Amino acid sequence: MQKSDIEKLIIAGETELAEKEGLLMLDTATSDREKADALFLLGRLAWKRGDKAAAISRYNEAVALDADSEAAIALEQALNIMDFFNKDLYNP
Repeated sequence: MQKSDIEKLIIAGETELAEKEGLLMLDTATSDREKADALFLLGRLAWKRGDKAAAISRYNEAVALDADSEAAIALEQALNIMDFFNKDLYNP
């Protein structure tokens, strides 16, 4: 399955199938770029599920393999969102 096909599954909410295909893509990747793409997709999936820590970890792994991957932007955005968190709003 291609990267774009997995992205469509994520958007459609087919999270179990998307994760299965993303892990298969990661296992069969033959280059760092392909591994980074798979890790980016798995990070997107984790973010969609609400597991922000796992998403950030996946993005970090992807950036370590390919600094120019889409994960670099996703990581920056995720960290910006996490920095925006204000504990005072949740503890009156």
